[in-house]
Amino acid sequence: MKRWLRVLVTLGTLLVAFGWMQQTKTAKAESVGYSVSTITPKNQDDKKVTYFALRVKPNEQQKLTIVIHNSSKSAKKFQVGVNQAMTNTNGVIDYSQSNPKLDSSLKVGIKDVFGKNDTQKVTVNAKSSKKVSVNYKMPAKKIDGMILGGVYVKELKDNNTGSKKNGVTISNAFAYVVGVRLRESGIDVAPDMRLNAVKAGSINGFSQVQANLQNPRPGLMKALKVVSKVTKQGSSKTVLSQTKEGMAMAPNSNFNYSIPWGDKQLTAGDYTLKLDAYAKGGYHWQFTKNFTITQKDISSLKNRINTPQKSYLWWFVGGGILIVLLLAIIVYLLMKNRKKDDDTDETE
Repeated sequence: MKRWLRVLVTLGTLLVAFGWMQQTKTAKAESVGYSVSTITPKNQDDKKVTYFALRVKPNEQQKLTIVIHNSSKSAKKFQVGVNQAMTNTNGVIDYSQSNPKLDSSLKVGIKDVFGKNDTQKVTVNAKSSKKVSVNYKMPAKKIDGMILGGVYVKELKDNNTGSKKNGVTISNAFAYVVGVRLRESGIDVAPDMRLNAVKAGSINGFSQVQANLQNPRPGLMKALKVVSKVTKQGSSKTVLSQTKEGMAMAPNSNFNYSIPWGDKQLTAGDYTLKLDAYAKGGYHWQFTKNFTITQKDISSLKNRINTPQKSYLWWFVGGGILIVLLLAIIVYLLMKNRKKDDDTDETE
């Protein structure tokens, strides 16, 4: 019994040590050597946040200042710009696109108030910080809702830096974004939703039914949940279905909400999409839209990967459960062995 106890203790220790080393590696990999903070001005209308949430006026001009902290042992070069808030294909608000395709409903965007070419390149010395400012000017005409964007800070690296694998240079790209929300009223404009085109398409080789959802108003849409199903036109039998939540939409933006085919291969024909969308604030939208998948669409998606690649999440979950069970066994055996020793001492 003692021999098995020693084996279990050793195995448990090794597993715990391996998990700790993996966490340490991950933490080191996520260290980028720099950070960004803000100097919030007096017209900050939400003191609880660290991004620029500002109450502004028509014709107002202001300088916004961020601070880049370089904690590494060498000087770093950065590119600083101001980008429009968009909604990406995952239903996440994205500030990383410097020249995005703007939604048709956007009347006054972030580039209209900060300048279309307001991009800077700055160098920050090792173990030091530098202030960088961007300037905006509000239009003379009063605006409704909000203008949403972000100050985007990206480290510039030489082409010859990075690790090499099979002759290819690999360089990890990290960036910081400081949100910028400009509004002239403390009353939020309610978001809205429209369902535009529905079609067959693909993302990264995975076949999808793509429904273009649009928020045409200057209001932020939070906690977005979409429940969708696809049927053959005139039939009640569900061909594809998906429920996705935890999304958001930027003001005056659109994105392609995708319903994966999975391991199914749809045929050419007429289909119907039924979609329910819910957002924070009690908003609810319902849509029903017919669409057609042609044989040309099917051919363009031919040989695409429909089945998602194998996920290893359950391997990690199983490994964690195994570690817990081993530790529980070790504790049980130790307590049992201790009790046995106590009983022996009392007998003696």
